[in-house]
Amino acid sequence: MTNWNNIVNILVSQSKILKDMTIISAAALVGKTAKKTTSVNESPMITQKKIEEIQVAEKSSPNVSMQTQSTSETIQEILLKLQETIIKDHNETRTDTKEIKEEMKNFKTEVRSDIMKLDGKVDSIQKALEKNENKIKEVEKRTEKMEQEIGKISQQLKMINKEMENSFIQIEMEQAAFYLRFQNVEETKEDNLEMIMAELIAEKLEREKDEILNKLDDVYRVSTNYARRYRLPKEIHIRFARKKVCDILYKIAREEGTQYRGKEIQVLKQVPRRVREQRRDYRFLATYLNKKNILFRWLIPEGMLVTWEERRIRIDTLERAQEFYEQLIGPEESSSKEESESYVQEEEQEKTVEDTQ
Repeated sequence: MTNWNNIVNILVSQSKILKDMTIISAAALVGKTAKKTTSVNESPMITQKKIEEIQVAEKSSPNVSMQTQSTSETIQEILLKLQETIIKDHNETRTDTKEIKEEMKNFKTEVRSDIMKLDGKVDSIQKALEKNENKIKEVEKRTEKMEQEIGKISQQLKMINKEMENSFIQIEMEQAAFYLRFQNVEETKEDNLEMIMAELIAEKLEREKDEILNKLDDVYRVSTNYARRYRLPKEIHIRFARKKVCDILYKIAREEGTQYRGKEIQVLKQVPRRVREQRRDYRFLATYLNKKNILFRWLIPEGMLVTWEERRIRIDTLERAQEFYEQLIGPEESSSKEESESYVQEEEQEKTVEDTQ
């Protein structure tokens, strides 16, 4: 790069030299001007006289001429030095300018090279981006396809789970069909449940007690929320050896009622937990149907079959249950306090907590 400090120093020295020359020239001009002014103002005769005096004075004072000559030589030397300095500075300036041009040329070359490299990198980046975009699109397509397949598999799994759950419910209902629950049977310290229940059932079915004992597989008491809340005796659960005996006893008990030691006995079917949970959502409709004495029966695994206006209506979705409920109530309110209390009681009656055998 150009040494600008040298150029500045050169210009400063030139300025000083010119200033010195100006001072010397001004002094000489002042002397000459003074002489000319004096000569112009005087008369011709006085001027002639002055010239003569000056000539005499010049002859008499050779030192003045010598001084003027010396000053002239000094000025010439200064001018020569100034010329040399100017030439030198000019040459240096040309050299510096040449160097600057060369550096600018090299700089442009480097910049162009860098730009070309950068263009190449940009092209590479663009190609890489396009490649990545294509890969992303392919991945998105694969992901979408996989999501669709997963959705199908999920749907199939839901159907399989539903079928398995329905199968479990069917098995549980088949097992529960051999059970009956008896509420409000008084407890004694020396409870012989099999004998007590055999006598009660034999009387109801008009059979011998020994015959009934042979049809009982298991008899035990169970604590329930409903019994604890209303301070009733623990429920008695009986597993019968034959489902037919269970069904006949349940039908007679529901139609004629059952008593033990002067107290009304409630006979209920055993309902598995899974089924109770599914029926809980339909309880609002079941409560209203019971209130209006509309016949219905529960479906397995879900829903109910309603007999209404000499028609059988199958309801196996909550949406259908809500529509049928609104169709039944018409302008009436959708629920009442009495219905709510009845619902709570019936639901609690169906819940069993722990086998206390």
